[in-house]
Amino acid sequence: MKRSRAWWLLGASLLAARISHATAAEATAAAEARPIAIVHGTVIDGRGGPPLADGTVIVRGALIEAVGPAGAIKVPPDAQVLDARGKSVMPGLADMHVHLQGGYDGSNVDMLGYQRYLNALLYAGVTTVLDTGNYQPWILQIRSETAAGRLVGPRVYCVGAMIDGLEPAWPDLAYPLATPAQIPGLVRRDKAARVDLIKTYANLSDRMLGKLTEEASRAGLRVIIDAWERNGSPDVSRAGISGYAHLPTRPMPAEEIQLIKDKGIFVITTLAVNESFARTRFADPGYLKTPLIADPMPGWFVDDVRAFITRPLDDKTRTALPGYQNDLAESRRNARKMLAAGILMAAGTDAPYPGLFQGEGIHRELELLVDSGWTPLQAIRAATYDAARIMKAETTWGSLQKGLRADILVVAGDPASHIGATQNIDTVIQGGRILDRAALKHDPARDPGYRPIPGLFSE
Repeated sequence: MKRSRAWWLLGASLLAARISHATAAEATAAAEARPIAIVHGTVIDGRGGPPLADGTVIVRGALIEAVGPAGAIKVPPDAQVLDARGKSVMPGLADMHVHLQGGYDGSNVDMLGYQRYLNALLYAGVTTVLDTGNYQPWILQIRSETAAGRLVGPRVYCVGAMIDGLEPAWPDLAYPLATPAQIPGLVRRDKAARVDLIKTYANLSDRMLGKLTEEASRAGLRVIIDAWERNGSPDVSRAGISGYAHLPTRPMPAEEIQLIKDKGIFVITTLAVNESFARTRFADPGYLKTPLIADPMPGWFVDDVRAFITRPLDDKTRTALPGYQNDLAESRRNARKMLAAGILMAAGTDAPYPGLFQGEGIHRELELLVDSGWTPLQAIRAATYDAARIMKAETTWGSLQKGLRADILVVAGDPASHIGATQNIDTVIQGGRILDRAALKHDPARDPGYRPIPGLFSE
């Protein structure tokens, strides 16, 4: 009798637990099904126009239902209301040049620790990235799983593995192209993998580059390139490419800039990686304590970066430093000149490199663009609407417009006047869902503690 009663009590307890769990799940589902109303904020739509003071954004499901003046937009009675007084509402940010294999010095690799880097991006309000060179099957799976919602992370576009010359600079990340006979097969492989772009690299000859762009065009694929010191040069610009993965670091005469404009070639900015090589940010490593770095990353990781950027320079680095500093200065001049010429540019970082972090890096990129002569609204556009234009997806995401995907960032302050305000993140909405930013912070109890290993670079 006592045993029967004990089993009855256990069964009742389990049933109550199931009911409680179901109720909590239903409550969560119900909350997510409710529309979201962001009210009384300054709306920066991402397209570069003047901000809308006292605006309202309505989100229903994964999409933006309405955007406009607070007095003209009716808030649904069942909406979850976010009061954005004193705050700005803008599109989620895009970093259009990252490498998600992790590490911190541009060479070390941390493929097992991918979740900490994806978390860091979302924590910083980055809802879209373009991975511009990686281990192809791995990045394709990352793209697939984030798109399906089984893996927490931003929307991922990717180029897969790069295509380089016979001796690739990054042997682990690139396929060598030795003869024209290889080209159809390489393009078919990338077409089958549904890569978003093909990326070529500096050791590829102009002849091979031209043949590759022709074959890719026939397959409906576009080609971007990192040609190192030849980025922006006329021979590369005439080879049929669609974009440069970096701003040129060489002096750019007006006629060469005009050629890029006439060819419809886009440019990804990546001033932040030039700053990393120039070491100009390292004089005050106090920035490593900023929340966008310190919150999502393990303490040992930040300590490793601090040790790297504060150690004495070796002779090779000291000798190369003036050249890198000149590269930074020249690329900033080119950012200003190319903007004036009307070239389509999107913000990207090339993270990770020493002191250049996934997530925080795009905010630094925006600061560098403004320091180079851009207005804050122009910089924001480069990390939102123009990023979507590069991916031919501006009718899907990248700005705050009715019918577009609800990737939204709410920040304290006015980034239209002070670009640093983009870092004062209050709320991140991804696909209509408010993210739990606290859950994106580093948690030692959940982090296995994977450490990077050395990668392989061959000059």
